[in-house]
Amino acid sequence: MLPEKDRLEHLREVVAVLAIALARTHGHLAWFLSGAVTVLEPVLRWRALLAEDDHAFGTVPPALEQYTEAENAVRRLQATLARITAG
Repeated sequence: MLPEKDRLEHLREVVAVLAIALARTHGHLAWFLSGAVTVLEPVLRWRALLAEDDHAFGTVPPALEQYTEAENAVRRLQATLARITAG
């Protein structure tokens, strides 16, 4: 299992890739990708490092279950996109 900092980094990379893909997509796939971005949006408010409230910029530390749920959502998204591109 990766440290929380690395897990959060990977999840944010997924959100970034989805945002870039969404900017270049239209139609049903754009609708699908926008839904994925919406589901993963809370990742952008998470923090993995300790911070005082006045220096946290509104971020919150997620529960470990939230990391797992987000990572599972990414796996399901990857599987679905693989099925879509396979035919």
